[in-house]
Amino acid sequence: MNHHIDKNIIVILASVILVSLVTIGFKYAKYNPCDIVNFDVKADQFRVGEIIRFKDYSENAQTYTWDFGDSTVVRRDPAPFHTYDTEGNYKVTLTINGRCDFSKEIVIKKRIPIIDSTRIAKFELPSTIKVGELLNVKDLTKDATSWEWRFGETLEVNSTYQHPTYSYLKEGLKTVTLIVNGDPRYSTSKQIQVLPKIEIGEPIKRKQVTRTPDPELALSTSSLPEAPPTLPNRPNISSKPPGADKKIKKTPTISRSSFAKKIIAVSENKASAQDFRQYLCNENLQTNTSVKGKKTTFIELCEKIKGKKIKIKSLELFKNKETNCIEYISIDLSKKLF
Repeated sequence: MNHHIDKNIIVILASVILVSLVTIGFKYAKYNPCDIVNFDVKADQFRVGEIIRFKDYSENAQTYTWDFGDSTVVRRDPAPFHTYDTEGNYKVTLTINGRCDFSKEIVIKKRIPIIDSTRIAKFELPSTIKVGELLNVKDLTKDATSWEWRFGETLEVNSTYQHPTYSYLKEGLKTVTLIVNGDPRYSTSKQIQVLPKIEIGEPIKRKQVTRTPDPELALSTSSLPEAPPTLPNRPNISSKPPGADKKIKKTPTISRSSFAKKIIAVSENKASAQDFRQYLCNENLQTNTSVKGKKTTFIELCEKIKGKKIKIKSLELFKNKETNCIEYISIDLSKKLF
């Protein structure tokens, strides 16, 4: 059999082979393998808002494309600066010469808040005070509009006034803390030593010292005269313990209506908490008080009602049966104070 191949087909095949060889040769001549891509990341602190510097150290780099991983515009210089607006993990990718790339992951932390020293709470506090004495404190913070006082006997806020008063129930070292404008970052704490209360007329206890007699000055028992005979009319010594005949001090009596009138006078700034001391047990202005079921202290109640028009719906005074002093107060007012 005779086989015949068209010359045109041979020409076409030869042309295709020639073009392919030329293309391969051109690409081979232009081929440049990727060198090692590397870059450095420097910053004082990797935090939100901090300036971070990126610098390329790759060899034979001619063009640069930086992707910072936060959807911002890419940068095309070898050593750009960048800041991040939110915390998190970011993948930073550098592409050189349009085809060789390398990535690093960096962690951006929260911004460190800047503390303004002029906003820190300021107040004066004595070094010592006695149990039951009235402590007066005054806030000296500039531009303060709200206050939270804790006087160290409870975990709760004891007062929200700028110039509160407080009376301690127990002795010991107490920590007084003030937060202004509702920001705990600007709080200040100071310590005060609460001393025990000494009642008037209470004897001061002294340590009894036993002294050893001088043997040279001691008298011989044989030289002592005989004890004198018992006198016939010698008075009998009482067998009652000391203080058994001491009368219990009674607190002045005050009726509920009189007590209520004084409360109204406090609200009208015509009286103060000090006017109630003589009726309270141990003259304690921190006497537990219930206002519509809300637990507070009597002095805090007086502070809350100052300058407010109130009406007393109900009032109960719980007194000690022996001393007649007021131990607990329950009151219901027309206005909500807490």
